Amino acid sequence: MSAFVPGPQSKTRPPLRGLGALERPRLGDALTAATDAHRLTVITAPAGYGKSTFLGDWARTTDLPCAWLSLDRFDAQPARLFHGVVGAIQAAACQLPLPGNSALLALEQGLDDDCAVSYDVLLGALEQLTEPIALVIDDFHLAGPELAGGIVGVLAASAPPTLRMILSGRGHPPIQLERHRFGEGLGELCAAELAFTQDEVAQVAYSLGQDASFDAGPLWELTDGWPVAVHASLTALVQARNVPGRITHTPPENLPLSNYIAEEVLEQLDPPLADFVLHATTCEWLSRRLAVELYGQPEGGLLLETCLRNGLFIEEHEYCGGESMYRWHSLFAAQCRRILERRDPLLAERLHRVAARYYQDTDVCEGVNQALQGHAPRQAVTSIGRHWLEFSLRNGSAALEQLCLDLPAPWSEDSEVLMVRSVCRALDGDNDAASELSERALSRTSELDSVRRGMLDSCRSLLEPLPVASRLDPRPPADDGGPLPDFPAEGHPATYSTALFLLAQTEFRLHRNAYQATMLLESAVADRSDKHLEEAEIFAKAELALAYAVAGDLDAADELATQALEWADELDRSSQDRMAAAWLARGIACYWRDELKGARAHLAKALRLGNKLSTLGAVSVVYRVLVDCATGDESHLANSSTVLGAFHDRGLYGVSWNAFHTIARAKIAEARGDMDGALAIVRPLGSGGHTPLVDTLLAELLRRGGEVSAAQRCARALTFQDRNSYLDTSVSLTEALLAHGDRDEATTHERIEHAVHRAEPQSILRPFAERTSELAELLSRHAVWGTTHESFIAARMARHAQVQPHLRARSYWTLTDREREVLAYMRSVMTAAEIAEALFISVNTVKTHERSIYRKLGAAGRRDALKTAAERGIV
Repeated sequence: MSAFVPGPQSKTRPPLRGLGALERPRLGDALTAATDAHRLTVITAPAGYGKSTFLGDWARTTDLPCAWLSLDRFDAQPARLFHGVVGAIQAAACQLPLPGNSALLALEQGLDDDCAVSYDVLLGALEQLTEPIALVIDDFHLAGPELAGGIVGVLAASAPPTLRMILSGRGHPPIQLERHRFGEGLGELCAAELAFTQDEVAQVAYSLGQDASFDAGPLWELTDGWPVAVHASLTALVQARNVPGRITHTPPENLPLSNYIAEEVLEQLDPPLADFVLHATTCEWLSRRLAVELYGQPEGGLLLETCLRNGLFIEEHEYCGGESMYRWHSLFAAQCRRILERRDPLLAERLHRVAARYYQDTDVCEGVNQALQGHAPRQAVTSIGRHWLEFSLRNGSAALEQLCLDLPAPWSEDSEVLMVRSVCRALDGDNDAASELSERALSRTSELDSVRRGMLDSCRSLLEPLPVASRLDPRPPADDGGPLPDFPAEGHPATYSTALFLLAQTEFRLHRNAYQATMLLESAVADRSDKHLEEAEIFAKAELALAYAVAGDLDAADELATQALEWADELDRSSQDRMAAAWLARGIACYWRDELKGARAHLAKALRLGNKLSTLGAVSVVYRVLVDCATGDESHLANSSTVLGAFHDRGLYGVSWNAFHTIARAKIAEARGDMDGALAIVRPLGSGGHTPLVDTLLAELLRRGGEVSAAQRCARALTFQDRNSYLDTSVSLTEALLAHGDRDEATTHERIEHAVHRAEPQSILRPFAERTSELAELLSRHAVWGTTHESFIAARMARHAQVQPHLRARSYWTLTDREREVLAYMRSVMTAAEIAEALFISVNTVKTHERSIYRKLGAAGRRDALKTAAERGIV
């Protein structure tokens, strides 16, 4: 046996918690549960996650005798490592003198020439323990790959259950873990568990002098809960607060972490790996191919896997097409970029240009960002010029214009860039700004070469925003539909279908021409000139479903929306998030069909996916209000009111949004029984002249509030072109009730007949359901007056009979549900055969129900039964 000088006691004692360090009992509870259930527990996280601090707290408070060993780079020597492990275990065994500990305490700490002999002796001594002991080995990564071949690897593989091992370090330990995961089990805690929660960030902030008003959310999101970054940020806030005249509660954008990362992370790595990290963190997201290009050597892919295995602030993500993408921790990558910029600024710029070339055809935003950081603005302009149309499709015109505005001078005044901005303004309906930008662009065309001049001409011909006949403001089509604008299908690298799609979106958003929007979308769906953008077809189909819903064709809207959502299941997650239009289309269809539960579910999905600054979000919240007003649920109304307030003065609807917001507030007040308040809210809207949906809702609200003249003027303001199927149904019923109030029976029945004529083909039920009490008698009289829609009217009368709360006659309760339904149909002039067809039952069954009704009501026939039923309040 070799004699050993006792090592420093700091290696076998858990570290003390530093001043201001946070106690985290949730981690202690998780580790206790893991050690109780598993013989081996592994804790892995990058530097700065507080592994040693948390483990030290746990080791001092756990009920188990706890052996502690902190490793360093010299522990790669098997003899030194064995000496440390045995000494740590013996120190823990002394804390609890039991008969089984004697063999363990008698062990020599030196390693025999035959290592296997010493290992077997230690394992034999551990088997004699009568109570479990915990062995914590901290910073296992410092021992290097040799750790697996020494006593630690032996204990991990063969130690008895009385020894509970806890290995803590950065990255994957160099021992075999899969046998534990799929065999006896393995306890694991990683960076996700060790990261601060938002509440813990708030606790740390309070301990460092922040008051109760401090919002921990932004700092938590900025740092992803990385403890060292949280402390650095809060320390910087304290220092800023101590500077005279400077008060701040906002976390700094540039945290002072570069020196920490240089010393605690990069200097601990092998030089090739550290060099790779500095190159690869040029981009927060990267693929294996980009990693190789940034590193400049074929080993880049292998080193990327090493970073992933060692937990170097990087995670693997699934990407479209099954390709793996890797993402660095954003703060870590930013600090690495700062380090490289200090050490070699020319190399940092060159790497940004490499990344820009990689992304210029796949991610325009990232390509432009990298080009600007690499001081290559021309490369950024080239990327925008090639792909602005696809970028607008995915991200919207506002994001595209901001990308152009981020360009430095003089590139922000480049002709092609100005023309793209002109199109963005036109798509948002600002034709004055679009014309001004287009004129500036055309005045600079002499600066362009032939290729870029061709690109500009293509851009101009696709979406001409100039204030002339061919501008993006097509006139209403003729009676035969009229021709669509003649856009060129070639001459621009973006697809023709994408251009049509953007035009259609603009038509719909600006309320200019629903027919034109539908035709454009149908053309976009039909066009298949570019197989590389199949997403455009799916997005166009979703928008086409919404266009049909707005146009009143609910059947087509529902069918197209369902198809688009089925197709979208094959897309990546980010593309599926673009399907808000399809969910909104289904929500609109369900609402007008009085399927309120389905409507609310679909609209909730549309709201989650739709951007608050987009048209879809605004329309979704308005229909959400209508659904909740229809159900009358107070908790839902309160929620809708809150969401509506969040959308005020937002969106791209322009002045029409104010009208939507006003009528929605009034509907909420009406649903809560405050009709006077509702009328006061809508008073600024006058008596019409707004979008068709607003005027439809306004006319009915004014009628219910007793303002008959204003309601009549509002209804007359809606032209035939404004009235789709469900709006026409609703307005016609409003006009019928207004005529009934004026005792104009002919107009009353004509308007009811027109309403049911528009409602029946699309199963539009909501306008009838919300006027049930007022229409009950009118529908009955209309059936006698004469109608070509007997089945539809009888079904509405049957529905009314099912929901009347005042029915209390004894004979009513003796009628079965089917008998009451047949009785409601008997109020019409329908024959037994027609009633049977409407109810999907046989004629004999109808006659059987009729005989039962006569018997229970004591009636001799249909007329007598209906008279008795009316007298007793059954119908």
